[in-house]
Amino acid sequence: MIGPDAMKVSRLEYNQAVGESEQRELLLNLVRLRYTDTPEFLSINGISTQMNFEIGASVGGDFGKIENANSSFLSPGASVGYSETPTITFMPRRDKEFTRQLVAPVELDSVYLLTQYGWGLDRVLRLVARDLNGFKNDVSREEVATQNSGALAVFAELTARFRRLEAAQLINIGVEHRREILSAPIVESRVSPDDILKAKRAGYQWEFQKSPPSYVLTGSRAHYVLRVSPAAWNSAEFAEVARLLGLPGRKTTYEIDPGSGFFSNADGSLRVATRSVLGTMAYLSNAVSIPEIHENRGMARSLKKVDTTLSDVLNVHVSAIRDDGAYLSVPYRGFWFYIDDSDLATKQTFGLLTSLIRLTINVGGAQNVPVLTLPVSR
Repeated sequence: MIGPDAMKVSRLEYNQAVGESEQRELLLNLVRLRYTDTPEFLSINGISTQMNFEIGASVGGDFGKIENANSSFLSPGASVGYSETPTITFMPRRDKEFTRQLVAPVELDSVYLLTQYGWGLDRVLRLVARDLNGFKNDVSREEVATQNSGALAVFAELTARFRRLEAAQLINIGVEHRREILSAPIVESRVSPDDILKAKRAGYQWEFQKSPPSYVLTGSRAHYVLRVSPAAWNSAEFAEVARLLGLPGRKTTYEIDPGSGFFSNADGSLRVATRSVLGTMAYLSNAVSIPEIHENRGMARSLKKVDTTLSDVLNVHVSAIRDDGAYLSVPYRGFWFYIDDSDLATKQTFGLLTSLIRLTINVGGAQNVPVLTLPVSR
Protein backbone atom coordinates (compact mmCIF):
# COMPACT_ATOMS: atom_id res chain seq x y z
CA MET A 1 0.00 0.00 0.00
CA ILE A 2 2.99 2.31 -0.34
CA GLY A 3 1.74 3.89 -3.59
CA PRO A 4 -1.81 4.77 -2.39
CA ASP A 5 -0.53 5.97 0.97
CA ALA A 6 2.01 8.23 -0.74
CA MET A 7 -0.72 9.72 -2.94
CA LYS A 8 -2.90 10.52 0.09
CA VAL A 9 -0.14 12.53 1.71
CA SER A 10 1.36 14.13 -1.40
CA ARG A 11 -1.94 15.27 -2.92
CA LEU A 12 -2.88 17.29 0.16
CA GLU A 13 0.59 18.73 0.60
CA TYR A 14 0.89 19.78 -3.05
CA ASN A 15 -2.66 21.15 -3.01
CA GLN A 16 -1.79 23.33 -0.03
CA ALA A 17 1.51 24.41 -1.57
CA VAL A 18 -0.10 25.40 -4.91
CA GLY A 19 -2.86 27.39 -3.15
CA GLU A 20 -0.42 29.23 -0.90
CA SER A 21 1.89 29.95 -3.85
CA GLU A 22 -1.01 31.45 -5.83
CA GLN A 23 -2.03 33.67 -2.92
CA ARG A 24 1.52 34.84 -2.24
CA GLU A 25 2.00 35.72 -5.94
CA LEU A 26 -1.19 37.76 -5.81
CA LEU A 27 -0.02 39.62 -2.70
CA LEU A 28 3.39 40.24 -4.26
CA ASN A 29 1.76 41.76 -7.36
CA LEU A 30 -0.37 44.08 -5.20
CA VAL A 31 2.82 45.27 -3.50
CA ARG A 32 4.51 45.76 -6.87
CA LEU A 33 1.60 47.85 -8.11
CA ARG A 34 1.81 49.98 -4.94
CA TYR A 35 5.33 50.90 -6.05
CA THR A 36 4.07 51.31 -9.65
CA ASP A 37 6.26 48.35 -10.61
CA THR A 38 5.21 45.87 -13.28
CA PRO A 39 3.33 42.78 -12.03
CA GLU A 40 4.43 39.36 -13.19
CA PHE A 41 2.39 36.15 -13.41
CA LEU A 42 3.55 32.56 -13.60
CA SER A 43 1.42 29.53 -14.39
CA ILE A 44 2.24 26.08 -13.00
CA ASN A 45 2.11 23.78 -16.00
CA GLY A 46 3.13 20.55 -14.33
CA ILE A 47 4.24 18.93 -11.11
CA SER A 48 5.96 15.58 -11.13
CA THR A 49 7.83 13.77 -8.41
CA GLN A 50 9.78 10.55 -8.17
CA MET A 51 9.44 8.67 -4.88
CA ASN A 52 11.85 5.94 -3.88
CA PHE A 53 11.35 3.56 -0.97
CA GLU A 54 14.06 1.15 0.19
CA ILE A 55 13.41 -1.49 2.82
CA GLY A 56 16.14 -3.79 4.13
CA ALA A 57 16.52 -6.45 6.80
CA SER A 58 19.51 -8.28 8.26
CA VAL A 59 20.24 -10.91 10.90
CA GLY A 60 23.63 -11.34 12.63
CA GLY A 61 24.68 -13.81 15.33
CA ASP A 62 27.43 -15.10 17.60
CA PHE A 63 27.80 -18.74 18.49
CA GLY A 64 30.02 -20.17 21.25
CA LYS A 65 30.28 -21.32 24.86
CA ILE A 66 29.69 -19.16 27.89
CA GLU A 67 30.51 -20.70 31.28
CA ASN A 68 30.55 -24.18 29.76
CA ALA A 69 27.08 -23.71 28.28
CA ASN A 70 26.31 -23.89 24.61
CA SER A 71 24.84 -20.48 23.68
CA SER A 72 23.93 -18.57 20.53
CA PHE A 73 23.03 -14.92 20.06
CA LEU A 74 21.01 -13.52 17.15
CA SER A 75 21.03 -9.76 16.29
CA PRO A 76 18.21 -8.82 13.89
CA GLY A 77 18.37 -5.47 12.04
CA ALA A 78 16.13 -3.44 9.69
CA SER A 79 16.41 -0.25 7.62
CA VAL A 80 13.90 1.93 5.81
CA GLY A 81 14.85 4.66 3.34
CA TYR A 82 12.68 7.26 1.55
CA SER A 83 13.54 9.97 -0.96
CA GLU A 84 11.47 12.29 -3.15
CA THR A 85 12.60 14.31 -6.19
CA PRO A 86 9.95 16.83 -7.32
CA THR A 87 10.01 18.70 -10.64
CA ILE A 88 7.77 21.75 -11.08
CA THR A 89 7.32 23.48 -14.45
CA PHE A 90 6.53 27.21 -14.48
CA MET A 91 5.67 29.38 -17.47
CA PRO A 92 5.54 33.21 -17.55
CA ARG A 93 2.13 34.54 -18.59
CA ARG A 94 2.92 37.22 -21.16
CA ASP A 95 0.92 36.09 -24.17
CA LYS A 96 -1.41 38.47 -25.97
CA GLU A 97 -4.65 36.72 -24.95
CA PHE A 98 -3.73 36.67 -21.26
CA THR A 99 -2.81 40.37 -21.35
CA ARG A 100 -6.04 41.25 -23.14
CA GLN A 101 -8.13 39.44 -20.53
CA LEU A 102 -6.13 41.13 -17.78
CA VAL A 103 -6.84 44.67 -19.02
CA ALA A 104 -10.37 44.20 -20.45
CA PRO A 105 -13.30 45.52 -18.36
CA VAL A 106 -14.96 42.86 -16.23
CA GLU A 107 -18.19 41.62 -17.80
CA LEU A 108 -21.53 41.95 -16.01
CA ASP A 109 -21.93 38.17 -16.01
CA SER A 110 -18.88 37.93 -13.73
CA VAL A 111 -20.45 40.46 -11.35
CA TYR A 112 -23.63 38.39 -11.29
CA LEU A 113 -21.80 35.08 -10.77
CA LEU A 114 -19.74 36.49 -7.92
CA THR A 115 -22.90 37.54 -6.07
CA GLN A 116 -24.44 34.12 -6.74
CA TYR A 117 -21.33 32.48 -5.32
CA GLY A 118 -22.08 34.24 -2.05
CA TRP A 119 -19.94 37.36 -2.08
CA GLY A 120 -21.73 40.46 -0.79
CA LEU A 121 -22.95 42.93 -3.39
CA ASP A 122 -21.19 45.76 -1.56
CA ARG A 123 -17.77 44.06 -1.64
CA VAL A 124 -18.18 43.07 -5.30
CA LEU A 125 -19.05 46.64 -6.29
CA ARG A 126 -16.24 48.12 -4.19
CA LEU A 127 -13.72 45.97 -6.06
CA VAL A 128 -15.11 45.83 -9.59
CA ALA A 129 -17.10 49.03 -10.18
CA ARG A 130 -15.36 52.32 -10.91
CA ASP A 131 -18.57 54.25 -11.58
CA LEU A 132 -22.17 53.62 -10.53
CA ASN A 133 -24.66 56.07 -12.07
CA GLY A 134 -22.13 58.88 -11.69
CA PHE A 135 -20.74 57.91 -8.29
CA LYS A 136 -16.98 57.53 -8.69
CA ASN A 137 -14.93 54.75 -7.12
CA ASP A 138 -11.51 55.27 -8.62
CA VAL A 139 -8.02 56.47 -7.79
CA SER A 140 -5.84 57.91 -10.54
CA ARG A 141 -2.51 56.15 -11.06
CA GLU A 142 -0.98 59.26 -12.61
CA GLU A 143 -1.53 61.92 -9.95
CA VAL A 144 0.93 62.21 -7.07
CA ALA A 145 -1.29 64.05 -4.57
CA THR A 146 -3.85 62.24 -2.45
CA GLN A 147 -7.16 62.53 -4.25
CA ASN A 148 -10.66 61.14 -4.49
CA SER A 149 -10.76 60.02 -0.85
CA GLY A 150 -14.07 61.87 -0.41
CA ALA A 151 -15.60 60.19 -3.48
CA LEU A 152 -14.39 56.78 -2.30
CA ALA A 153 -16.03 57.32 1.10
CA VAL A 154 -19.34 58.33 -0.55
CA PHE A 155 -19.23 55.25 -2.79
CA ALA A 156 -18.45 53.03 0.20
CA GLU A 157 -21.49 54.39 2.05
CA LEU A 158 -23.68 53.84 -1.02
CA THR A 159 -22.60 50.19 -1.28
CA ALA A 160 -23.10 49.76 2.48
CA ARG A 161 -26.73 50.70 1.86
CA PHE A 162 -26.83 47.99 -0.82
CA ARG A 163 -25.47 45.48 1.71
CA ARG A 164 -28.15 46.30 4.28
CA LEU A 165 -30.93 46.14 1.68
CA GLU A 166 -29.57 42.84 0.33
CA ALA A 167 -29.37 41.39 3.84
CA ALA A 168 -33.02 42.39 4.39
CA GLN A 169 -33.90 40.57 1.11
CA LEU A 170 -35.22 43.76 -0.42
CA ILE A 171 -32.89 43.78 -3.45
CA ASN A 172 -30.70 41.36 -5.41
CA ILE A 173 -29.09 41.00 -8.80
CA GLY A 174 -30.92 38.68 -11.18
CA VAL A 175 -30.76 37.54 -14.78
CA GLU A 176 -33.51 37.38 -17.39
CA HIS A 177 -33.06 35.42 -20.62
CA ARG A 178 -34.89 37.04 -23.53
CA ARG A 179 -35.13 35.97 -27.15
CA GLU A 180 -33.82 38.64 -29.47
CA ILE A 181 -33.39 39.08 -33.20
CA LEU A 182 -29.71 38.69 -33.98
CA SER A 183 -29.63 39.22 -37.76
CA ALA A 184 -31.19 41.24 -40.54
CA PRO A 185 -33.92 39.50 -42.60
CA ILE A 186 -32.53 36.91 -45.03
CA VAL A 187 -34.36 35.87 -48.18
CA GLU A 188 -36.28 32.61 -47.68
CA SER A 189 -34.49 30.78 -50.50
CA ARG A 190 -31.06 31.37 -48.93
CA VAL A 191 -31.87 29.49 -45.69
CA SER A 192 -31.70 25.71 -46.13
CA PRO A 193 -33.11 22.98 -43.83
CA ASP A 194 -29.50 22.17 -42.91
CA ASP A 195 -28.98 25.79 -41.78
CA ILE A 196 -32.07 25.53 -39.58
CA LEU A 197 -30.82 22.30 -37.94
CA LYS A 198 -27.33 23.71 -37.35
CA ALA A 199 -28.75 26.84 -35.74
CA LYS A 200 -30.97 24.76 -33.45
CA ARG A 201 -28.04 22.60 -32.34
CA ALA A 202 -26.10 25.77 -31.49
CA GLY A 203 -28.96 27.14 -29.40
CA TYR A 204 -30.32 29.56 -32.01
CA GLN A 205 -33.41 29.55 -34.21
CA TRP A 206 -34.34 30.73 -37.69
CA GLU A 207 -37.79 32.33 -37.42
CA PHE A 208 -39.91 32.74 -40.54
CA GLN A 209 -41.52 36.08 -41.36
CA LYS A 210 -44.41 36.20 -43.82
CA SER A 211 -44.05 39.70 -45.17
CA PRO A 212 -41.80 39.69 -47.01
CA PRO A 213 -41.00 35.93 -46.94
CA SER A 214 -37.70 35.77 -45.04
CA TYR A 215 -35.90 34.39 -42.02
CA VAL A 216 -34.29 36.14 -39.06
CA LEU A 217 -31.86 34.51 -36.65
CA THR A 218 -32.97 34.68 -33.02
CA GLY A 219 -31.33 33.62 -29.81
CA SER A 220 -31.54 33.93 -26.06
CA ARG A 221 -29.49 36.72 -24.46
CA ALA A 222 -28.91 37.30 -20.77
CA HIS A 223 -30.02 40.65 -19.34
CA TYR A 224 -28.93 41.51 -15.81
CA VAL A 225 -31.36 43.38 -13.60
CA LEU A 226 -31.63 44.81 -10.13
CA ARG A 227 -34.66 43.10 -8.60
CA VAL A 228 -36.55 45.14 -6.02
CA SER A 229 -39.08 43.72 -3.60
CA PRO A 230 -42.36 45.70 -3.45
CA ALA A 231 -41.68 46.02 0.28
CA ALA A 232 -38.49 47.94 -0.52
CA TRP A 233 -40.50 51.02 -1.41
CA ASN A 234 -41.64 51.18 2.21
CA SER A 235 -37.98 51.44 3.21
CA ALA A 236 -36.60 54.93 3.68
CA GLU A 237 -33.14 53.58 2.89
CA PHE A 238 -34.11 52.19 -0.50
CA ALA A 239 -36.02 55.39 -1.30
CA GLU A 240 -32.79 57.29 -0.65
CA VAL A 241 -30.78 54.89 -2.82
CA ALA A 242 -33.31 55.27 -5.64
CA ARG A 243 -33.10 59.05 -5.33
CA LEU A 244 -29.30 59.08 -5.38
CA LEU A 245 -29.07 56.75 -8.38
CA GLY A 246 -31.95 58.34 -10.29
CA LEU A 247 -34.07 55.18 -10.40
CA PRO A 248 -37.59 56.26 -11.40
CA GLY A 249 -41.02 55.02 -10.37
CA ARG A 250 -41.89 52.14 -8.09
CA LYS A 251 -40.59 49.41 -10.37
CA THR A 252 -39.60 45.89 -9.33
CA THR A 253 -36.79 45.51 -11.89
CA TYR A 254 -34.20 47.93 -13.22
CA GLU A 255 -31.90 47.12 -16.11
CA ILE A 256 -28.19 46.87 -15.30
CA ASP A 257 -26.16 48.13 -18.24
CA PRO A 258 -22.42 48.45 -18.84
CA GLY A 259 -21.55 52.04 -18.09
CA SER A 260 -19.01 54.40 -19.54
CA GLY A 261 -16.97 57.32 -18.32
CA PHE A 262 -19.85 59.69 -19.08
CA PHE A 263 -22.94 59.27 -16.95
CA SER A 264 -26.36 59.42 -18.56
CA ASN A 265 -29.44 57.83 -17.04
CA ALA A 266 -32.15 58.87 -19.46
CA ASP A 267 -33.66 55.36 -19.48
CA GLY A 268 -33.64 54.98 -15.69
CA SER A 269 -31.25 52.01 -15.62
CA LEU A 270 -28.42 51.12 -13.26
CA ARG A 271 -25.22 51.75 -15.20
CA VAL A 272 -22.15 49.97 -13.86
CA ALA A 273 -18.80 50.94 -15.38
CA THR A 274 -16.42 48.15 -14.44
CA ARG A 275 -12.66 48.18 -14.16
CA SER A 276 -10.40 45.41 -15.43
CA VAL A 277 -8.82 42.68 -13.31
CA LEU A 278 -5.54 44.60 -13.44
CA GLY A 279 -7.44 47.80 -12.60
CA THR A 280 -9.02 46.05 -9.61
CA MET A 281 -5.59 44.98 -8.40
CA ALA A 282 -4.20 48.49 -8.90
CA TYR A 283 -7.15 49.91 -6.95
CA LEU A 284 -6.57 47.51 -4.05
CA SER A 285 -2.83 48.19 -4.07
CA ASN A 286 -3.61 51.63 -2.62
CA ALA A 287 -4.30 49.86 0.70
CA VAL A 288 -0.75 48.47 0.88
CA SER A 289 1.28 50.18 3.62
CA ILE A 290 4.83 51.21 2.74
CA PRO A 291 7.85 51.98 4.94
CA GLU A 292 8.25 55.64 5.85
CA ILE A 293 11.76 55.64 4.41
CA HIS A 294 10.39 54.60 1.01
CA GLU A 295 7.68 57.25 1.17
CA ASN A 296 10.24 59.95 2.07
CA ARG A 297 12.40 58.92 -0.87
CA GLY A 298 9.43 59.21 -3.23
CA MET A 299 9.52 55.50 -4.13
CA ALA A 300 5.72 55.34 -3.83
CA ARG A 301 2.93 57.89 -3.50
CA SER A 302 1.57 59.04 -0.16
CA LEU A 303 -2.02 57.81 0.04
CA LYS A 304 -2.86 58.00 3.73
CA LYS A 305 -6.43 59.26 3.20
CA VAL A 306 -7.11 56.75 0.45
CA ASP A 307 -5.78 53.69 2.30
CA THR A 308 -7.80 54.74 5.36
CA THR A 309 -10.94 54.74 3.19
CA LEU A 310 -10.07 51.23 1.96
CA SER A 311 -9.22 49.88 5.40
CA ASP A 312 -12.53 48.01 5.73
CA VAL A 313 -11.74 46.16 2.48
CA LEU A 314 -8.01 45.47 2.58
CA ASN A 315 -5.05 45.97 4.92
CA VAL A 316 -1.53 44.95 3.94
CA HIS A 317 1.01 45.74 6.66
CA VAL A 318 4.76 46.20 6.37
CA SER A 319 7.55 45.19 8.74
CA ALA A 320 11.33 45.05 8.74
CA ILE A 321 11.18 41.45 9.98
CA ARG A 322 9.00 38.50 9.04
CA ASP A 323 5.89 37.84 11.12
CA ASP A 324 5.73 34.04 11.42
CA GLY A 325 2.09 34.24 12.52
CA ALA A 326 0.91 36.13 9.43
CA TYR A 327 -1.75 34.71 7.13
CA LEU A 328 0.37 35.60 4.07
CA SER A 329 3.70 37.37 3.77
CA VAL A 330 6.12 38.24 0.95
CA PRO A 331 9.52 39.95 0.93
CA TYR A 332 10.01 43.00 -1.30
CA ARG A 333 12.59 45.77 -1.41
CA GLY A 334 14.13 44.75 1.89
CA PHE A 335 10.86 44.62 3.87
CA TRP A 336 8.13 42.08 4.61
CA PHE A 337 4.55 42.80 3.51
CA TYR A 338 1.92 40.71 5.23
CA ILE A 339 -1.76 40.13 6.03
CA ASP A 340 -2.77 39.59 9.63
CA ASP A 341 -4.37 36.19 10.22
CA SER A 342 -7.17 37.77 12.28
CA ASP A 343 -8.12 40.27 9.53
CA LEU A 344 -11.20 38.51 8.17
CA ALA A 345 -12.21 41.41 5.91
CA THR A 346 -8.88 41.32 4.08
CA LYS A 347 -8.98 37.53 3.78
CA GLN A 348 -12.50 37.77 2.31
CA THR A 349 -11.32 40.39 -0.18
CA PHE A 350 -8.46 38.10 -1.20
CA GLY A 351 -10.93 35.26 -1.70
CA LEU A 352 -13.15 37.47 -3.86
CA LEU A 353 -10.18 38.69 -5.91
CA THR A 354 -9.08 35.09 -6.49
CA SER A 355 -12.61 34.14 -7.62
CA LEU A 356 -12.68 37.15 -9.97
CA ILE A 357 -9.37 36.16 -11.58
CA ARG A 358 -10.48 32.55 -12.05
CA LEU A 359 -13.77 33.68 -13.60
CA THR A 360 -12.24 36.27 -15.89
CA ILE A 361 -8.86 34.90 -16.95
CA ASN A 362 -9.03 31.91 -19.28
CA VAL A 363 -6.14 29.61 -18.36
CA GLY A 364 -5.98 28.40 -21.95
CA GLY A 365 -7.24 24.85 -21.66
CA ALA A 366 -6.04 21.68 -20.04
CA GLN A 367 -2.45 22.18 -21.19
CA ASN A 368 -2.04 24.97 -18.61
CA VAL A 369 -3.76 23.17 -15.74
CA PRO A 370 -1.19 21.78 -13.28
CA VAL A 371 -0.78 18.03 -13.70
CA LEU A 372 0.52 16.14 -10.69
CA THR A 373 2.35 12.91 -11.53
CA LEU A 374 3.44 10.64 -8.68
CA PRO A 375 5.41 7.64 -9.92
CA VAL A 376 6.41 5.41 -6.98
CA SER A 377 9.16 2.83 -7.03
CA ARG A 378 10.31 0.37 -4.39
